[in-house]
Amino acid sequence: MKKLIIFSLLFLVFLNLEAQKKPQSLWEILKGKELESSITFLPVGIHTKDLEVFGVWYTSYNYKSYELAVFKNSFGDFTIAALYKRKQEITKNFSVIYGLGVMHGYHGKMQNVDGIPFRKTFLWTGEINPVGGLSLDYKISKKTSLQLSLTPLVFVYGFRYII
Repeated sequence: MKKLIIFSLLFLVFLNLEAQKKPQSLWEILKGKELESSITFLPVGIHTKDLEVFGVWYTSYNYKSYELAVFKNSFGDFTIAALYKRKQEITKNFSVIYGLGVMHGYHGKMQNVDGIPFRKTFLWTGEINPVGGLSLDYKISKKTSLQLSLTPLVFVYGFRYII
C-alpha cells in the first residue's frame, strides 16, 4: 500500500510538471485544485484479485471538494461515505482526482479481507472506517466526464456530471 501511495504521488508530480508551464511547489501539487460541484454515478466495479464484476451503484454529490456518497459494498451492504477530494489537471480534458474520508457500512468485515492495510487494527474493526482513492477523469463534453476510480482492491467506473 505504501508503494502504491508513493508511486501515485510521484506520478502526480511528474504529470503535473509536464503539464504546467509555471512550475509549482510540491505542496501546491499535493493541494491540487477545488473539485467542481458534480454528481457522480459509477455503477460497475471489478475486484482486482479475482476480476469479479459486481454492481456498486456508487452515487455521490460533490460540492466544492466535499462529497457525500452511497454505494453497495462487496458484501452487498449499503454504505455511506463522506470525503474531501481535490484534483490535478493533467491536460485540458484529463484530470486526476484524489480524496480521503470516512465510511460506514462494512460493520467490521474489512478486517477479514486480505490486501487491506492494517486490517486487524481499530481502523477496520469498528463501524467507521477510512476511505480513500484515486480517480482518473476524462471530459467527453463541457459538463460530462468518464471516470475510473482506483482503490487497492476495487476499480469502479462510470461517469460524472458537472453541475
